[in-house]
Amino acid sequence: MSGGGNTRELRFTHFGAAGWSITDGETVVLLDPYLSRVRFQGRRYGPHDATEIPDDPRPVIKIDEPAGSDAATIDRHVPKADYILLSHSHFNHAMDVPYIANKTGAVVIGTESTCNIAINGGVPDAQIHAVRGGEDYDYKTFSIRVIPSLHSALSCKLYKDFGTVPLKDGDTPLRLDEYVEGGTLAYLLRMGGREILLFGSMNYIEREVEGLRPDVVFVASAPPRLDIHDYTGRLMRCLGRPPLVVATHWDDQGLPFGAPQDKALAQTPAFVAEVKAASPETEVFVPPHFQTLVLDARGAMRVAE
Repeated sequence: MSGGGNTRELRFTHFGAAGWSITDGETVVLLDPYLSRVRFQGRRYGPHDATEIPDDPRPVIKIDEPAGSDAATIDRHVPKADYILLSHSHFNHAMDVPYIANKTGAVVIGTESTCNIAINGGVPDAQIHAVRGGEDYDYKTFSIRVIPSLHSALSCKLYKDFGTVPLKDGDTPLRLDEYVEGGTLAYLLRMGGREILLFGSMNYIEREVEGLRPDVVFVASAPPRLDIHDYTGRLMRCLGRPPLVVATHWDDQGLPFGAPQDKALAQTPAFVAEVKAASPETEVFVPPHFQTLVLDARGAMRVAE
């Protein structure tokens, strides 16, 4: 189950949506770091428009318009990054990658679409590692197995968002609708003597994860999981009923940080119950935005003080 070698404390900080910072105190790995929380309008898949709240100061960005990164929020929460893993290339996973990579020097790891986003954003070639699924790469302080995966079945299974993010000429920014999925990946991260399985969307390919025995699984847990047959139960069983599950991608990412997430949170007990039904001994965490979870050397997880 463990990633080999002496175990060390790991810290996981939730950025909202499917975004995380993972560190062993030496190396910082980000997954799907989306912090700009765009107030979108006219999206073709999932919620059509961002949820409206009174006195929202954010500008409305139509789906055929470009959006800039929220540099102030990113700078506040991402002081360092060494590597960025991308599960797929929708804007609410990938649009902040160029800003973070250029600011920190982080290496970007992802599909052709993810690489094109980085290139369009001026990230140097030396910081872009293309993967397709099936790779198993060593990065000295950690290693990653890249796992072919699937995107959520959105819009009552009418989800159609195929293709590749285009390369743009000059300084032309990407429009929100140009951030197509571009294929979906999961990652088995081996770090600090532990194995962490990371998902960024509510689906998976069972045969690709069958037999893995991770110490922690980050499971995308929003309602689109319900379009997948026995989504949670099958995953728990094929992973050998993992000891720790962290719910990710549970929130309404159309809302700004600080807005109430009561509606989204009200849907999470059902996910926890699904985990417990299939794997009664599994401990489940549903972290709010910017909460840090600590996995100690003994394999116990707690909320950081």
